[in-house]
Amino acid sequence: MHPPGMTAADFRVRMAKGDPKKPKGKMSAYAFFVQTCREEHKKKNPEVPVNFAEFSKKCSERWKTMSGKEKSKFDEMAKADKVRYDREMKDYGPAKGGKKKKDPNAPKRPP
Repeated sequence: MHPPGMTAADFRVRMAKGDPKKPKGKMSAYAFFVQTCREEHKKKNPEVPVNFAEFSKKCSERWKTMSGKEKSKFDEMAKADKVRYDREMKDYGPAKGGKKKKDPNAPKRPP
């Protein structure tokens, strides 16, 4: 729940953690496959909304029945994305000045 007097959208923006400059995560071969499945589905049925439960079941069944040769295209895409991610993470330096370390000997409460 969000605090009273604050909309849910404001709360999400306020609570969003992370650095906006941080590189996006690397995608797996299956994630690339699902992305192409979604694009194919949108081309065939542009006006039909996607039912996520059905769509994900169909995609997973297709993925399971695919041969290694067919999957290799997506594996190559995943490898290329991993290289991109590693390169961007190497150049990325997280923001300094995070949390201050607590003194382990400090009292829990002030006297």
